[in-house]
Amino acid sequence: MTDWRDRKLHFIAIGGAGMSGLALVCRRLGATVSGSDRSDGPYMEHLRAAGLEPGVGHDSSAVPPDADVVVSTAVGPDNPELAIARDRGQRIMHRGELLAELSSMKRLIAVAGTHGKTTTAGMLAHALVAIGADPAFLLGGELPGAGEGGAAANAAWGAGEWIVAEADESDASFLRLRPEIAVVTNVELDHHSHWSSRAELIDAFGRFCAPASGLGLPADGSLDALAEGQRVVGFDADAPGPPLELRVPGRHNRLNARAALAAVKLAGLDVDGASAALSSFPGMLRRLELKGRRDGATVYDDYAHHPTEVAATLAALRELGPRRLIAVFQPHLYSRTKALAPGFGRALAAADEVAVLDVYPAREEPVGPLAGVSGLDVARAAADHAGGRPVWWLVDAERAERALAPRLREGDVLVTIGAGDIYRLADRLVGSASRTAVEIPGNVQADYPLARLTTVRAGGSADLFARPTSDEELIELLRWADDQGLAVEVVGSGSNLLVSDEGVRGLVLKLDGDLSSVEREGTRVVCGGGARLPSATAKVARWGLTGLEFGINIPGTVGGAVRMNANAYGGELDRVLEWVDVCTPGGAERRTPEDLGFSYRRSNLRPGEVVSRASFGLAEGDVEEIKATLAAMRAQRREAQPSGIKTFGSTFKNPADGGRTAGQLLEAAGCLGLQVGGARFSPKHANFVENAGGATTADILALMAEGRRRVHEEFGVVLDPEVQILGDLEWPAGWDLEPSD
Repeated sequence: MTDWRDRKLHFIAIGGAGMSGLALVCRRLGATVSGSDRSDGPYMEHLRAAGLEPGVGHDSSAVPPDADVVVSTAVGPDNPELAIARDRGQRIMHRGELLAELSSMKRLIAVAGTHGKTTTAGMLAHALVAIGADPAFLLGGELPGAGEGGAAANAAWGAGEWIVAEADESDASFLRLRPEIAVVTNVELDHHSHWSSRAELIDAFGRFCAPASGLGLPADGSLDALAEGQRVVGFDADAPGPPLELRVPGRHNRLNARAALAAVKLAGLDVDGASAALSSFPGMLRRLELKGRRDGATVYDDYAHHPTEVAATLAALRELGPRRLIAVFQPHLYSRTKALAPGFGRALAAADEVAVLDVYPAREEPVGPLAGVSGLDVARAAADHAGGRPVWWLVDAERAERALAPRLREGDVLVTIGAGDIYRLADRLVGSASRTAVEIPGNVQADYPLARLTTVRAGGSADLFARPTSDEELIELLRWADDQGLAVEVVGSGSNLLVSDEGVRGLVLKLDGDLSSVEREGTRVVCGGGARLPSATAKVARWGLTGLEFGINIPGTVGGAVRMNANAYGGELDRVLEWVDVCTPGGAERRTPEDLGFSYRRSNLRPGEVVSRASFGLAEGDVEEIKATLAAMRAQRREAQPSGIKTFGSTFKNPADGGRTAGQLLEAAGCLGLQVGGARFSPKHANFVENAGGATTADILALMAEGRRRVHEEFGVVLDPEVQILGDLEWPAGWDLEPSD
């Protein structure tokens, strides 16, 4: 390979997600880069920000005569720039050829599959950045916060040894790649693809996987035939594994996250750290992207353009518990619409109301066998399956906005779906919404669904939500909330969190960035308040430091552990805690354990006082002995407590008399497996409440009240809840009990 500084590359259709990423990386490596696209778009802005000047419109005079010309499958043979390059005898490269060349410069993790590869690759890139692997990546979408100054980015060239790349099967270009690790999310025949049958497609995926030494494949065995002696790590959305706390909803996103973690494991990197990092994964732009609010309704946008993807999008949003789910769909390509209209109709019928726009044509024209194809075909198919629910044929975005905007109400969720320009409708709906009296800072989101931040996956939304990443940002948010008279709450890992079904008024914070870091200073370890205590404990063990082992089974953050004085397995927080920094609207101050007034499961920290970091004084120890201790503690927890299901930690505190524990009392009172609605006491440990499917916070409260009543009647003991509560909860009748003499 020649020096990249000697290379000249001209990209035709440079404004696409994949092509713009390749152009940016080549520019970063020193190549001279030019290009054009038929229209302007968001990726063109990224190119301009990097100092490139892409042309809008195709013109043969724009092609440098001494450049290699890079094209995608979307570039037709009559393109004037392609034609002049051929006439001159210039080298013409498919984008897949250039991707293979770039990928060969590092150790390649390639993510393939019909659905989910962009989000999976984005999750993987986000996690590798967070654990310090400094990867290169080339993505088919924009990852918020991955670019310079926190901007969204679809490409980067990190200094680390790994590169993460999407592998596209639709045009067979993925067969050019030689991955060390290959991840296949799923395999489904898309009408608009290179392949004539699923058997042919499966064979191609097998050839794609063949060079890899490790494969991430679905754990259900559906793609086991792709493996030929490689090490395989299976992934499943609901299987036990490292704790996952995702901001993005949906089972398909949990599956994507597990696929990303499978790749991390195959690479021999920090799986626990990567899992913790995924709690801050913001989602890819145009993949279940939260756009904002309109008259009490929440507006999302999603890139789905295949029936399977549409179904996954709607299922994910249904998990948020909307009053009414409204899907606005724009079909993409006449050929795909003609082939898949019945499937789109079935998928869209999962919404409470459906609106369909006309086809986004992209590079096609409705002529010949495509004559007469329109979005009306999809609308009719949706009506056939909607069971009488409203289906709107609205043709274009302007009519959709006029028809739908007046109908939006508090608690509705509206999602715009499609690979064309349907996202502009979401932007207009949010942009033209009436503003609230409070001017909301740019780093604060409105109407944020909190259920996704809880391990029990129940509850409503926060009026306002932010993820501060530094003391300065945290203090500014606290001051702003104080000025506005807003209450402030902080969520940690969500393991002991119960959120009101009606949501939470005021501002809810989750510490991120520097406020969730773990740093070593000799035998001192300084943790951000948002750092997960089990992850911090595991990292400390790898450093050969002892004293924090008890934290491995405390499923919360460092800040939450300090606030609740969390202790376990004979370890005590105040024995190793040196100091904490506490932020308030007035600034930051340092406090010692003596200042915190520790008692059983509590401190004297007041609402609005936020632990931004904590220092632990530890001692050097034998790494293997420490790891063995942690392994034993984890095994003890797995044996005694439920796993692989949505749950939160201990529901009730143990009675102060030192007798039987809360779990033992509940079990003796017949509460093992007791269920109310979608909530049940775990059949394995009665002091754990599980979400057995669709549980609301009201279900959980009713179950807690019944368990509490039974223990009181049987033993005269009143159990006190240990869970953290956000929002105004209406406790069930009979909650107030008096202990027996």
